[in-house]
Amino acid sequence: MAHTKAQGSSSNGRDSHGQRLGIKRYGSQFVNAGEIIVRQRGTKFLPGTNVTRSSDDSLFARVSGIVTFEWVRRGKQQISVYPKVAETKEAKEPAKKAAVKTAAKKPAAAKKPAAKKAPAKAKKADAAK
Repeated sequence: MAHTKAQGSSSNGRDSHGQRLGIKRYGSQFVNAGEIIVRQRGTKFLPGTNVTRSSDDSLFARVSGIVTFEWVRRGKQQISVYPKVAETKEAKEPAKKAAVKTAAKKPAAAKKPAAKKAPAKAKKADAAK
């Protein structure tokens, strides 16, 4: 006979890992081409301009740009990516400063030679003579 009682098995003790679904880049954020914007099951979010739906319903950017969320019908939003407009060179370059004329420096006045020191006073002994 067994000395210890057999343990019962539990039908619960399992769990699955999270699928990490959801929005990865929000509105007005910059994305590079190919970056995933939303991971989803089904089509809660619809692909818009420059966005493509993958086989697992994830949405990703086709071009680099700014993400925007737009309502298209009740309960559905469309996600678009609009390329960032390049600024013109003129706007980027700072305005050139006007040439400022500086007054010509006057030549320095010739320095006078230092005054010579007075001769040393004669000693008292010499004065007595």
